[in-house]
Amino acid sequence: MIVVHLKHTNYKEVLASISEQLHLQLTGDILQLTPDIGDGYFKVVELPNGLQAMLSDLHYHVDVTFKREKSDEYFCILHFNDAELSDSLHFLHNGKQMFDKSARRAGVTLSSSANDMSFTVKGNTKAKSINILLPGRWINDNLNRYNELQVLSRYNAMRNTLVHPEPFDAQNRVLFDEVFQTDEANPLQSMIVKNRIMLLLEHFLSKIYRKMQEEPTQPPRKIKASDMGKLMEIESLLVRDFGQPPPTIALLAEKSGMSVSKLKSAFKRVYGTGIYEYYQKNRMQKARSMLLTGQYNVKEVGTQLGYSNLSNFSLAFKKEFNVLPSQV
Repeated sequence: MIVVHLKHTNYKEVLASISEQLHLQLTGDILQLTPDIGDGYFKVVELPNGLQAMLSDLHYHVDVTFKREKSDEYFCILHFNDAELSDSLHFLHNGKQMFDKSARRAGVTLSSSANDMSFTVKGNTKAKSINILLPGRWINDNLNRYNELQVLSRYNAMRNTLVHPEPFDAQNRVLFDEVFQTDEANPLQSMIVKNRIMLLLEHFLSKIYRKMQEEPTQPPRKIKASDMGKLMEIESLLVRDFGQPPPTIALLAEKSGMSVSKLKSAFKRVYGTGIYEYYQKNRMQKARSMLLTGQYNVKEVGTQLGYSNLSNFSLAFKKEFNVLPSQV
C-alpha cells in the first residue's frame, strides 16, 4: 500500500510533492509513473483566470491511498472521472467510511477544503481524471454575483457526490474524451485541451445552477448505488465505439441485471434521455468535434461513425444541430 499526502493549494506544488513522496522524476509539468507503481501520468494544465487543472491517465499496479487534510484556506475541487474499478473504491470523509462497489465510475464529483478526505484505489484499476482547482478568491471574484458559492455549498450538502457522482451527460462525455484524445502532434492541442476543460467547468456550473433554481427545496432523486454503478457501465458501453451498431436493449438489460423496462426507466431518470437517444446525441457530438478539428471531411467522419449512407448521416447531423455537416 502506497500513501500519498495531498495539499491542494497549487497543483504544481502538489505535483512536486507527489514526485518527492513516490521518488519519481518530474519532467516539467508531467509526472510519469514507474512500472512498480503503475502506468500513466499526472499532468498540470494552467487555465485562464488563474485556474489550474490536474489531468491523470493511470493504470495502477498497486493499492494507492490519497489523503487530504482540511484547510483553513477555502477552495473547491471539481473532479471529472472515468474509471474501471478492480475492487471497491474506499473513501474516508471526516472520519466516516464509505465504499463505491461499482465496476465502472464515470461522473462528476465536488469536494471542498472544509473536510478531511482520503480514498484508496486498488491495484489494476484504470482511471482517467480531470481535477479543476477553484480557489476561494476565484470563487469570490468570479461567481459571487451569481450566488454560485451558495449553490456549490448547497449542492455538496444535498448530494453525497464523493461516493455517488453526478453521471456524465452527453456534453460531459464528449468534452472529457476530447481532452485525452486530442493528438499531441496537433499544433492546437494545448489550446483545445484548455478550452475543453473550461467548457466542462462552465457546463457543470450552469447545470447545477439551473437545477437548484428549478428545484430549490426538492431533494435529489434517489437511486440505489448498485443501480447507479450498473447504469454507468451501460453508459460506457454505449459510447465505446460509434463505428459499430449500439448494443441492443435486451443485451444491455442482461449486462445490467435489470429488466428492460427498469433499465429504460432508470437510464432516462439519471441521464435525462432514452438509451438510444443518448447514444445518438453522443454520436453526433463526436461527429461535430471531428469536423471542427479540420482533419476529417464529411465522408470520413460519417464512415468512422458507422454510416454507410452519407445522406442518413447528414440528416441525423442536421436534426441535432440544425445545420448540415458540410456547413460546419
